[in-house]
Amino acid sequence: MTAKNIQDFEVVPFYFSSDSTDPHDLFIKEHKVRKFDIKKPPGKTLFVLNVPPYVTVEALKDVFASAGKVQSVTFQCDDSDDTNELFGFKTAFVVFTKRPSLLRALKLERLTLPNPHNILLGMSKWIHEYNSTVYNHDKLNEEVNIYIKQHEKEEEEKKLAEKEVDDEGWTVVTKKGRNPGLSRKESVENKLIQKNKIKSKKKELKNFYTFQLKEQKMNNIIALRKSFQESKEKVNLMKKMRNFKPF
Repeated sequence: MTAKNIQDFEVVPFYFSSDSTDPHDLFIKEHKVRKFDIKKPPGKTLFVLNVPPYVTVEALKDVFASAGKVQSVTFQCDDSDDTNELFGFKTAFVVFTKRPSLLRALKLERLTLPNPHNILLGMSKWIHEYNSTVYNHDKLNEEVNIYIKQHEKEEEEKKLAEKEVDDEGWTVVTKKGRNPGLSRKESVENKLIQKNKIKSKKKELKNFYTFQLKEQKMNNIIALRKSFQESKEKVNLMKKMRNFKPF
């Protein structure tokens, strides 16, 4: 079989296996560009079009290994080797270690995928894809049981953390929530009450409101009257005790 030529491209039939009868056409030619690219050296790079989406880098290396040692294979717009997830036909650059290998590749009349790659096609491919989406029931059951046990353990730890036992054996319920507080024991309650009283005294403002000023004035007047009355009574008592008689 002689390879066809279409617009500077050599059309080479590509067979998925040695016993395959229906080939897929690949379009190949020497890669020549003005701009130098170290990943695609001139004189050693083969430009390949119409590469099937399920052909990987390693598979394409083995396909062209019959022409000579392949240095690297890259797909356009993808620098990684993981191309199994790409969809649609791809463009590849096959770099040989020597130029004679490139020239031999351009004269190949057919290309065959080696057996070790085992690419699934047609009904076998669809069955494999479907089976891969079905979850293993035993594995799912095991994961669910592990999750339930872990959840029950965490709930028990939360319940124990929310309860405390005092010196007399009584269960003391503590504050719940994200920021649990102190247990409400009698000693703690007294300390909190005393602390709140001190804070309230510090915060109290004297003679700030009008009614406070009025109360302060009334208290001062009452105190003055009481002091005057006491002084008056004391003077009268002193007069009586002296028995003063000027005439």
